[in-house]
Amino acid sequence: MQKHESSTVYLHQVLEAKLLGPGDLVLSVGSEFIENADAQGSTGKRRSAEAVKQDCELKAFSRLAPALKQEFPQLHLCVSVDSLYACGRFFQMCKDHDWSYVCVFKPTVLPTVWRDFQSLLPLCPENQLERTWAGGVHQVYRWVHDLSYVDSEGREWTFSAIQLTETVQGETTTFAWLTDLAVTAKTVEAIAIQGGRHRWKIENQGFNRQKNSALNLQHLYSTDPDKLKAYYYLLQIACILLQLLEQGSLLRRLAQEHGRTPWQLLGSLKNLASVLLESIRCFVWSADSFDARLAAGLRISFAPFNSS
Repeated sequence: MQKHESSTVYLHQVLEAKLLGPGDLVLSVGSEFIENADAQGSTGKRRSAEAVKQDCELKAFSRLAPALKQEFPQLHLCVSVDSLYACGRFFQMCKDHDWSYVCVFKPTVLPTVWRDFQSLLPLCPENQLERTWAGGVHQVYRWVHDLSYVDSEGREWTFSAIQLTETVQGETTTFAWLTDLAVTAKTVEAIAIQGGRHRWKIENQGFNRQKNSALNLQHLYSTDPDKLKAYYYLLQIACILLQLLEQGSLLRRLAQEHGRTPWQLLGSLKNLASVLLESIRCFVWSADSFDARLAAGLRISFAPFNSS
């Protein structure tokens, strides 16, 4: 809670694990609420936002990672994160859980490693891939192997770094990532785009959609923290179901039977939710709808539906 002169703002921070899937699916697979009240230091002096963010999110990740591993023990994840995770604690958690990572790399984070990276780039001219796309988009991928880093606990880490320079209409933007994945001319593009840049989908298809649609994530439904948590979990479940319906072959099949696309038939996710609500309210579902054995044999595809 933050009190201002004329208003009170209620903030509830949560570290959310989103699974990026086919068809632009962004599915929640784990949530860890950040309840670390470290904004006010032990001396009474207010700490910087970046320092608090690092404390809270890293501690939350340390709680969330074991829970994810327990729920999905056979799933080998590639964790895509921003630059504040570029530290020994994060690298150790990924190693402990047998996960790979793609981490945003900035000159202000691990500055010594960044300087090594920049000085070694000219010495590796063979580590380069260029792409030119429609519309004049030009991309240059460059990478360096075996960069070393010793964390605050004396643990030694080795990883690769990737730099992507992208020029669009004369304007050049530079991106960089650290990764423990094997970087080659065949893999660098997939690591940088799918593992690195596609992380923005978590914000757009994930949080922004929840905030700016009828899901209304930013609405203050209660000032009770436990009730707000319950609402947040229910909202994530609702968002998963809506995405599965939106992207799945069942809805495309239904729309095709009417000679339309899904959005020609329904118009919006809000209309889809209303139709589902009315189906529950006005129709009695058969016992087969709740048969687990029948459900186990049901296959929903997220590839383009083929009526043949």
